[in-house]
Parts: sequence; C-alpha cells; structure tokens
Amino acid sequence: MYDSWSGHFNEVREAVERFEKMEYRGQEFFFDVHSIENIFDFYIDKLQFNKAERIIEIGLRQHPEASVLRVKQAIIFIENGKLSKATALLENLLQIEKSNSEIYLNLGYVYLRNDQNEKAKAVFNEGFKYAFGNDTEVLLDVILYLNQFHEYQAAIDILEKRKNLFWSNENLLFELAYAYDKVEEDQKAFNTYQQVLDINPWSDNAWYNSGITLVKMGDLRGADEAFDFCLAINPEHSQAYFNKGNSLAQQNRYQEALDSYLECISYDIFQSRCHHYIADCWNQLGNSTMAGKYFNLATRIDPMDIDAWESFARFYMEQQDPENCRAVIAMAMREKEMMHDSELGMFHHIKAQSYVLEEEWELSKKFFVKAILSNRRDLRHIIALFKLNKALNPAYNIELFVDEYGDKFIETVSFQYILAAYHILITEDLEQATELLNGAISSAPGYLDDLLEAFPGLNPVIKESPELNDFIEQNK
Repeated sequence: MYDSWSGHFNEVREAVERFEKMEYRGQEFFFDVHSIENIFDFYIDKLQFNKAERIIEIGLRQHPEASVLRVKQAIIFIENGKLSKATALLENLLQIEKSNSEIYLNLGYVYLRNDQNEKAKAVFNEGFKYAFGNDTEVLLDVILYLNQFHEYQAAIDILEKRKNLFWSNENLLFELAYAYDKVEEDQKAFNTYQQVLDINPWSDNAWYNSGITLVKMGDLRGADEAFDFCLAINPEHSQAYFNKGNSLAQQNRYQEALDSYLECISYDIFQSRCHHYIADCWNQLGNSTMAGKYFNLATRIDPMDIDAWESFARFYMEQQDPENCRAVIAMAMREKEMMHDSELGMFHHIKAQSYVLEEEWELSKKFFVKAILSNRRDLRHIIALFKLNKALNPAYNIELFVDEYGDKFIETVSFQYILAAYHILITEDLEQATELLNGAISSAPGYLDDLLEAFPGLNPVIKESPELNDFIEQNK
C-alpha cells in the first residue's frame, strides 16, 4: 500500500528528525512533497498512525493539490476503518490520475474490504493496463491482497499470464503455489513449491506447505520427509510437528505420531487439538490412563472444542464406562447454548448409546428422541431408535414405528425418509414415496444409503419400479 523508506535511510532520518523537532517546539516547518511522503511511510512502517496522520495534515495544508498526498490520506482513512471516505477519495483521484499505481492498489484493497470483490478485480486489471507495468513489487501486493481475501483463482489468472516476470521470484512463486493449494490444484501447488525450493532450499515454510500438499495427494512418506526438512531448518515450527504427527497417525504409526505431537505442545502448550490427538494416540497404544488425562487437558484448554468432547465421550464408551461417558457429556453440555443442532443431536445420541450399555431401554429411547428433535435432518438418529425397538422386539416393523412416533416426528425432515420407506413397503404408494424422498433429499441430502441399509426390503421393490429406481440412482 506504500513505498518503503528503508532504501534511502539517511534522507528519511533527516526529514523525520526535523518533523520531531517541529512537533516538540509546537511550530510548523515547511516540507516538500517528497519529504512528507518519506516521513509518512516511516511512521506507517512503525505503525505510528497518529504521527502519519499528522504529517499528512501538514502536507495537505502546504500542498493542497498534491495527489500523492491524497493517496496517503486515503491510507489513513483505511487504517481508521473509514472505508467509504477512502473509496470516495480514491475513486475521485482515479478520474484525475490514471498512471498512479498506488491509487489502483489501495482502491482495489478497499473494495475487497467492502466485499466488492468483482470491482476490486476490475480495478486491479485496469491497473495492469495503465499503471503497474512490469513492477513485480506491485504485482506481489495485488496477489497478496487477492489471496488474503480468498480470490485465489483471480490470483492464479493474473500470475499465469505473467510468469515471464517472476520465474525466479521466490515470493510470487510462493503465493502462486498457495493459491493453487487453495483451489485444490495439488500437483501444480507441489510443483510450484518445488520451484520456490530450487531458488531457496532454506525456506522452512515452502517445505512445510509442500508437506501439507503431499498429505492431500496421499504421499504420506513424502510428506514426512518434507516436514523433517522444515524442522531441520526451523526446529521450533510447531505446526510442522503437528502435521507430521497427523501424517504418522494416518499411517497407524502411533508412537511416532505421539512423539511428534509431544514436540508440538512443547512449543505451543495451549493447542487443544494437539492434546486431543495425543489422547487418541495413547488410546490406540492401549494406555487408557494417559488417554483420559490428555482428553481432559484438551477440553480444559478449549471448552468449546466439540470434537475433543465427542472423542472424550466416545473414549469412555469404548472403555464400557457409560457413567463417565455421561459425565463428560454433562460437562460439554454446559455450553449447549453455543452448540449447533448437529452437535446437540450427536451428544444426545451418545448418551442414548450409554444407556444401551446399561440396558436402560426407556432412557435410551428418550435420548434418541432428543437427538432426533435436536437435529431434525440427520436420519441416523431415527434409524438408531428404530433399530433399538427392533432389537427389543424382533416383530417390530416400520408400520409400528410410524404409528408410535409419527405425531412426534412429523415435522422433522429426517422422518420424511421414514415415511417414504413406509409408503414403499406398506402402502405401496410409490408416487407418494417419490415425492417424500424428493423433499427429504432437497432438505437433508446424503442419507439414501443409510435408509437402504436400515430397510433392506426396499431394494427389491425399488428395482421393480424403473422410475423410482432411476430417481434413487440419480440421487445417491
């Protein structure tokens, strides 16, 4: 957004010292436009925005027609969150001066801040036509802004047209690789990170990001090597330890994963996910005492880490300890007002399962019902309730289930799947079944396989109806 002052330090130092002397004396000295720019950039670099604003006030009083100082004023507006003022000023300046790259850069940035991404991309493209030229520093600023605001494809499009400008520019190649990674062009991302490493083999972040990309590509051994190179360069890169641990855990190398996670928390002790995964490793290694300890630490560090609470509760289910499972759920549910419906449904579901272990059938049914009513889209909660009833009474069927629970669940989306199955198996009204399925899939997609697995009698009926069969195949 501004030029660095560091390249002409002595000149800048003299101007800054003169400005500080002026402020100390309570006087106003005259500064030429170039000196004002230098003083402004110095204070912006130091994040001393009050002083930057002060020199611009003086500058505009002394040089009211200087458009370069108006651009600096717009930067102050941006830093102070006065985006509408910045926009109006920069749009006006753009009508006057078409060749100032800072106007395009800052106006594009303000548009991005205002969620006007299409206008930002258009103004950047105009900048390339009239002002930016072959300046790789300006190009880097544009790409940094686009990547910052998730306009990864736009960044790629700009860079791919200008590869001849930056084939040896480490920073631009890194940003291109990052954008490829974000649009899931994993091979291109990896290849571009390799170009970065050809230029600078000591870039720990390029090794780290290469490792992340290799994990996504399924090359876990290659990822481990990339993380090791990153850590050889920067032994305190906690996220490299964390992601190496993830890679090793995916390979079922739990002791090595544990060692990597423990290194991670030695640098970042308050990372709840790392404690969570340490607990998982201890559990896989058969040490339930240490697993419980680290699950407890994870949930204490971040009481809103729902994944950790879920794993903690399921850990006690694996241990056949329903009482402690419910105690964990009770602690998690202290934050229930902050939970999504899916999270509430999941905890009620686990609690229902805990009562199954104790053969407390009515309590189990009660909490499966709570799960269904908490998350009205997840069919798996209803199927669990149906299966429990059927396990208790082998003669139980979908007709009895609809009779028993229809009034309670009629407004839940997931129950529409059950009603569709009911009409296929009981009333044989395939038209009504298709209509119900269509509505259910529109509101809660992804559960057809669960329905067909729960009610295997559906498959032969569906195959006998070409229209229904086609509908099912199209929506699986």
